[in-house]
Amino acid sequence: MGEGKRYPTIYDVAERANVSIGTVSKALNTPARVAEPTRRRVLDAVAELNFVPKAAATSRARKGVGRIGVFAPFSSFESFHQRLNGVLLATSTAASAIEVVVFDVESAAESARALESLPSLRSLDGLIIMSVPFGEKPAAAMRRARMPVVLVDLEGHGFPSVTTDDKTGGALAADRLITTGRRHLAFLGHSQVQQDHLSASLRRFDGFSQRVADHGVDLPPSRVLLVPRGFDATVAGIEALLRDQPDIDGIFAHTDELAAIAQLAVRADGRRVPEDVAVIGFDDGSTAVAADLTTVRQELRESGRWAAATLLNLLADPDRVTPSLTLPVSLVRRGSA
Repeated sequence: MGEGKRYPTIYDVAERANVSIGTVSKALNTPARVAEPTRRRVLDAVAELNFVPKAAATSRARKGVGRIGVFAPFSSFESFHQRLNGVLLATSTAASAIEVVVFDVESAAESARALESLPSLRSLDGLIIMSVPFGEKPAAAMRRARMPVVLVDLEGHGFPSVTTDDKTGGALAADRLITTGRRHLAFLGHSQVQQDHLSASLRRFDGFSQRVADHGVDLPPSRVLLVPRGFDATVAGIEALLRDQPDIDGIFAHTDELAAIAQLAVRADGRRVPEDVAVIGFDDGSTAVAADLTTVRQELRESGRWAAATLLNLLADPDRVTPSLTLPVSLVRRGSA
């Protein structure tokens, strides 16, 4: 009787990459702790050997539970909690048991490393990536592992996606501010770390600035404020904007959180909302309700539900052709504009 087929082990990967097995484990499980050249050698060795971690394969075969991952900046933006609720709603009504594994990521660099390493672990059946840009290397790793992927608030790499009509949202905000008599407008958004894609903040600005121009209203660069994430930096930036541009009478903010901070800054400056300065946000989450914000509503929960339902369909039929989807937006009027 001949010997059975020998499958590659972590020792084979370590030997091929000329590293220790501990380094292989770190490169796959905590890629941020491994230097880029070393991590690259490990991932190349994994791909060349078609290595599958035995523990992950055995555990999943034993449990019989499907596992999908959700990558998103949950700690940075409230809106992703609603999207996750949509994912959980869809998976809770699935025909078979589904385990949802949540990955909370902050930096684009960190997420790109993790996304490239994740397919090699073979610990997930599919993946939903929300608003976290990534390059061709992670995408290639996912395709090589035949991992179904669905994108939310993001497009590219040939994966099906669900996005929001951000440009129309920006136009709705411009229309509301201008039809209520505002002429000295400002835009608040988040600064973009990676420059190889158009972020939601910039898409919303595009729609806003184009519609403002259509109305014949000027929006100079001095009234476009892109702030880094973080409360203190945001407050300082908005306070400086209001101080340097005292005639501002309308503000459109990329998120409800930014709009709520803008309201606080306007009132701290001795001005009234909306009598002196109107403020409009984007999302229509709990922050908008609590702060009585006029805002652009996007279908957050529906985007998560659609992404999960689409991913489950791809798991059932990997060759299924799924067109991408753009969800509509609407303006919700409250007390700030």
